[in-house]
Amino acid sequence: MSAPDTNIEKQEKQHKPALLGIKGAMVFGVLMVALLLFFVVGNGREDEDVATDGAVIEQDAGTATVDAPVDPVGTTTTDGN
Repeated sequence: MSAPDTNIEKQEKQHKPALLGIKGAMVFGVLMVALLLFFVVGNGREDEDVATDGAVIEQDAGTATVDAPVDPVGTTTTDGN
């Protein structure tokens, strides 16, 4: 059941700050999603070679090769027991 003397205009006037806050939060959320989408699309694909930890990744006709510096394992000597 609803109250018998509900005045929508009076309640809207009394709750105006809360309603403005909700609308502001909605606008902020939409702007953040749009900014995120713009950032992701803008940085989503780079056609240039990318260097990562000294390795160069080359892309050619759908295949990728990695030329990384050789770091053999077990070539260092340590004083052990």
